[in-house]
Amino acid sequence: MKQVLASLALALIASSSFAYDAQIDTGFSYFDRDDDITDAEGQFDLKGTFYFNPVIVKNAPLNEAAFLGHNSNASLSYSYNYWDSKTLSDDLGNNVSQESKAHHIGAGIEYFVEQFYLNGQVGFGQAKDETKIQSVLGSAKYKEDYDATTYRALVGYMPISNLLLATGIDGYQGDEDNDDNRFALAAKYVTPVGQGQFINLEADAAWGDVDNINLAADYYFDPAFSFGLAYNIEDDGSEDIDFFSVRSKYFLNPNFAVGGAVGFGDDVQGFNLNATLRF
Repeated sequence: MKQVLASLALALIASSSFAYDAQIDTGFSYFDRDDDITDAEGQFDLKGTFYFNPVIVKNAPLNEAAFLGHNSNASLSYSYNYWDSKTLSDDLGNNVSQESKAHHIGAGIEYFVEQFYLNGQVGFGQAKDETKIQSVLGSAKYKEDYDATTYRALVGYMPISNLLLATGIDGYQGDEDNDDNRFALAAKYVTPVGQGQFINLEADAAWGDVDNINLAADYYFDPAFSFGLAYNIEDDGSEDIDFFSVRSKYFLNPNFAVGGAVGFGDDVQGFNLNATLRF
């Protein structure tokens, strides 16, 4: 009797469905650089997404429910990045330190129309740099501000329900004619590979004055738990910077998940903790 009840409970869990209308994602990343200048560096991210129709989750990865359900949505995001230098001293007793803080606010929309896909994003960012100098003659402080507008527009097609291919533009416009208009490509594919297991493959790239390529793959052991790898390379024409990371996410229940990532690149290590709340 106990075995029958246990089997029935598992069957109910496997076949049950859940729905949500909105999602909040938040996370914090800390970077440890192998140099003699950086003292601390980190980034905080927050994103809220509202779906025009309820997202129904059933017999698929919880993390991919909106994509597989072709759920159109609108979103708002905010990120805060900081960098602090160590205090550098010379033999004459002069001390110099620097700090940089950046804020970015963005808005976006994803829209699915049968087999077609539309994505638009726009954002505004501001960075503030401050240099402090302490010498035997006194102290001085210098400040600089930078503003930038970011944008992204993609048009895509889904030849099958779980494969997206998209192309468009990705760029930014900053102070003193510092801008870049880039050609963008994106792709995403989610497919089952076994009884309850799935894989997710993603690619996102933009080519311009600065080229950027992102590749990622996730394996879902079950609808709640995933383990993945990600790779990023950025090339500005004079040098390239790459970053490799290992990531994982686990849904404690259909409405709440926790995740983390560990990465390393050119003289830098990164650590990330994140959470997702649905309602």
